[in-house]
Amino acid sequence: MDKDNQEKLNIIMFNMSDYAEWESGIQNRNYHIFKQLALDNKIGKILAVDYLPVKIKRALRNYFQQWHKDFNLAERVSWATKCKKISDKVSVYSSVYPVLSLHKFYKELRKTAKKFFNGEKYLIWSYFPLETGYFRESGAELKIFDAVDNWAELSVYKSRKNLLKKNYHVLDDEADLIFTVSQDLENLFHHKEKVHHVPNGVDFKHYQREYPLLNKDIGTIQKPIIGYVGNMQDRFDTDLIVYLAKNNPDKSFVLVGKVWREKRKEMEEKLKVLPNVYLLGRKSYAEIPMYIQQFDVAIVAHKINNFIKSTDPMKIYEYLACGKPIVSTQESTVKELNEFIAVTDDYQKFSQKINDLLADDRQSLREERMELAKNNSWLKRTEKMLELIEEKL
Repeated sequence: MDKDNQEKLNIIMFNMSDYAEWESGIQNRNYHIFKQLALDNKIGKILAVDYLPVKIKRALRNYFQQWHKDFNLAERVSWATKCKKISDKVSVYSSVYPVLSLHKFYKELRKTAKKFFNGEKYLIWSYFPLETGYFRESGAELKIFDAVDNWAELSVYKSRKNLLKKNYHVLDDEADLIFTVSQDLENLFHHKEKVHHVPNGVDFKHYQREYPLLNKDIGTIQKPIIGYVGNMQDRFDTDLIVYLAKNNPDKSFVLVGKVWREKRKEMEEKLKVLPNVYLLGRKSYAEIPMYIQQFDVAIVAHKINNFIKSTDPMKIYEYLACGKPIVSTQESTVKELNEFIAVTDDYQKFSQKINDLLADDRQSLREERMELAKNNSWLKRTEKMLELIEEKL
């Protein structure tokens, strides 16, 4: 079929977060792929389904914070569901029905999809492994699952580990295409012919932004700055930061990101007593480049465990987009990136590699790092995914 006359793809996307969280500045792989698809002229319409509440507490939060507070009668599908128009191409579907009745949830969703897509065909694109019924209940012509890390190894889903393991088997059987962020994730799936490794990427232009003024919290910190950006949860190696700070009193260690509840006490006890460690808290996506640009060396301080093996840290691409030298406890899943990453999980060697990079950070190296990041864009990742979808169709 001629590309100019090719039918456009309609998508129901089951998200790993809420659209409102993206609007507040939170970003993840799901967000970046969604953003690229919304801009692509091969895509017709996207019905973005917010994170399905699997607990009453989450459902109530969604209802009062996202619907009741922001009430618009025109958006209401039922007392439990709303469908908010973002643009002519995109609408966001939010429902509390999943915790009450999956049957009613899917019945409403099918009815809404038929109206939204004007009776045309659509595909399912999911980032959400806590539920799998969407593949059977949605009536989609093609079913896609994008595996972003192994949720079964996340401590926050400890009580649902067995369910997630079971669901990955279901997704393996029922999906027509499976994308994974890392080679290790491929081991979750047995139908290798439909599994494709599509690593993370970066919005290169976003990290080239210029900031005429620096935020005071980073602008007043003494250099050299050794920096980390990202959520700090159980995978974050607090003891590594303690070691580095104590053995490098002439350097400032800056941690930018949300500290998860289960990690808060440990980090406060171990890090707040160190004069050269700065916990700056969560920053919006718009601000992140400004912070990374002030780093002299960027680090990935993760404990190596089964969960980490399944990941492909987005921060590595973001650090490279800012031209920063990197010391990390783990490699990237993109081999050519590893030439620019000093990798070790030995504390003493980690410290030495920071000093080595500080002593030899030439402009030519910075330019090579940025060029490499530019060649690993979200646009290229999305184009590859769409090529695989078109082949399958």
